[in-house]
Amino acid sequence: MHQLTNVDWVSMTFSGLIAYLVVSRLLKGESARETITDALFKGGLIVLVVWKLSPLLLQPTMLQDKTINLFTFLLSTGTDQGLYLGVVAAVWFIIHKIRKGKIPAEKLANVLPFGLLVGFVAFFLLTRNVGTVTEMPWGITIDQSAYRYHPLGGYQLLFGMLTSGYMIRAIRKGKPVSFRSFLLWFSLFQMLLTFMQYTTPFFLGLSLQQLFFLTVAVLTLMFPTHKQEGKKST
Repeated sequence: MHQLTNVDWVSMTFSGLIAYLVVSRLLKGESARETITDALFKGGLIVLVVWKLSPLLLQPTMLQDKTINLFTFLLSTGTDQGLYLGVVAAVWFIIHKIRKGKIPAEKLANVLPFGLLVGFVAFFLLTRNVGTVTEMPWGITIDQSAYRYHPLGGYQLLFGMLTSGYMIRAIRKGKPVSFRSFLLWFSLFQMLLTFMQYTTPFFLGLSLQQLFFLTVAVLTLMFPTHKQEGKKST
């Protein structure tokens, strides 16, 4: 997911919509359904706006460029930095809603993992995302190439199916997987997947995407996701 193109962004928007519908479906009949889905929808808009405006945030001199008009700016893509900055802003917005008591954290934690899994699987499948060259027998070829490449969409699909199956089984046994555990496992897998992609070093030899998921994993280890989980661990 390095240097998103217009096509990638359309796929990401569609994937986000699918994830939103999954969360909405899982919350059917719940009193908190409207407040949670409304907050997630606004969070998605925050990501979109920050990503779209990120070129101006990172390069304010663009405002003085008379060759850029509103139409061409809206059609252009944002930056990778803007994408992750938008995600951080959206997460802060959701956390703010939880702390204000407008969103029940437990309800959100129960359904968000399934939304994230479906969203990521959908994106990787829709973009026909392939990774680096591999000699593994399950590697795929594209455009009659003599090389085989890591099928990132297949890895993401397998991860989503296994993780969803495990979580559903845990729920049926009355011992649901905590959101903290899911987030740690999810972020570590996504980071592992980046090592099978063509990425650009951003800091300390790691790409921006790798740094993002590494940060999520570290923060997940440092802080419990909600008070109830903190009580269980004591």
